[in-house]
Amino acid sequence: MDHVSYQARVRQQREPRYGADVDASLLWEGVSQPVTIRNISVYGALIIGAWLPAVGQRVTLIAQGLEVCGTVIWEGPDRCGLLLSRAVDPLAIIAESGMVKDDRPTITLQRVGTDRYA
Repeated sequence: MDHVSYQARVRQQREPRYGADVDASLLWEGVSQPVTIRNISVYGALIIGAWLPAVGQRVTLIAQGLEVCGTVIWEGPDRCGLLLSRAVDPLAIIAESGMVKDDRPTITLQRVGTDRYA
């Protein structure tokens, strides 16, 4: 009896993705649609929107401090993935939008004595 082994596919992304909530516009073939950038990396972005282009469509993504061409590489019911045509600075785009996401908890210290804080 022959045995067949399968390895699970592992999705590896070379560049880190940063969570975002950045308002933007997506343009293609004369259509301009409001979208939200939900996460972004140096060469890619996850876009959420009501009406999005099909896989393979060339688009332009425009947000505060950003205008970059890209290609839709996957699509879902209300989202799509873009491969950007050039490198972008994800943290600068998030900062430019005024949305700074820091998942670290905030710690507040109060002075309880000389050189003592709690």
